Amino acid sequence: MSCFECTQCGLCCLGIGEIVRMDRQISKYGFYIKNEVVGETKAVLVTPEYRDIFDSDHSIQDEHRSACFFVRKRADGKYVCTVHPGRLFICKDYHCCAARISKNGEEVARVKGKVSLVTQDEDLKNIWLDGVQKQPDRSREEITALLRGHGYSVLFYDGE
Repeated sequence: MSCFECTQCGLCCLGIGEIVRMDRQISKYGFYIKNEVVGETKAVLVTPEYRDIFDSDHSIQDEHRSACFFVRKRADGKYVCTVHPGRLFICKDYHCCAARISKNGEEVARVKGKVSLVTQDEDLKNIWLDGVQKQPDRSREEITALLRGHGYSVLFYDGE
């Protein structure tokens, strides 16, 4: 098993703006952010390496009404949290998936929760339905062996 590794797809940040909010600005790059659900509030600074993009690009917030105030899209297409070192616990603890499934070196699916599969791969959907969803007590080792037998590899993350 591995530690979860973020791919910087941005999906988490594009929908969390209703929960993680900028509470108030205290300096040009200093803010208080708040988790509206649990009331956690924290002072943060925009990371120096992201200050240019923070100042110049608000297109994410224009395109996605629920985007976090601090997310920005880099030129390479990856999303970054401009206050990453000081982010709230909800952000630090977030994992978009419990496992990633690959075939021929390309990610083809993600597992959410214990048995929810997100994929466009029809063969994998059928294998998953028969071999995992209909048998929800299967261990990670059994799931790995099942998928390996069909040419897939699976990487489970700790803590899921």
